[in-house]
Amino acid sequence: MTTPTPSPSLGLLTTLSTDANYSAQSYFEAAKSADFWSRIIVFLPALVAALAGMITAFYSIKIGGPISAVSGAVAATAAFIGSGKQASSYRESARKYTNLRHAARLEIAVSQSKTEPELEKVVRDLFERREAIVSSDEPVPNRFFDRASKRIDAGVTSYSQDDE
Repeated sequence: MTTPTPSPSLGLLTTLSTDANYSAQSYFEAAKSADFWSRIIVFLPALVAALAGMITAFYSIKIGGPISAVSGAVAATAAFIGSGKQASSYRESARKYTNLRHAARLEIAVSQSKTEPELEKVVRDLFERREAIVSSDEPVPNRFFDRASKRIDAGVTSYSQDDE
């Protein structure tokens, strides 16, 4: 009795699903960090401006005025520039990779009903979709991939049906 040869397309779909999973989680980690820092870059200078203004008003300490003005300008500039744009970009990329992961998983689930040429076309289409995502992405630092790997290893992206 011969064992059936594994489908090369099915292997590629599995690889694509795994890669998309790690990419999506990396971008979600980057988005969380960028969102945090974008809030901090507006909040801290605004807080310093408020405190310096209060010190100047209550205690007539002259240095509080310039500190308040500079801090207020930094906070206003950060808010105007849109310090949260990077987080939004990362979130959008993460969503695209998540959608790609789900599409690959769906094709793996229904692969028994397709011929190898049909599966090959699906693989090519999904890889083209992946290339489109990659070409428009802003790369994330490696530390976010490391965080994503730890979270994935801890099971954050697994489904109950993955274990069956």
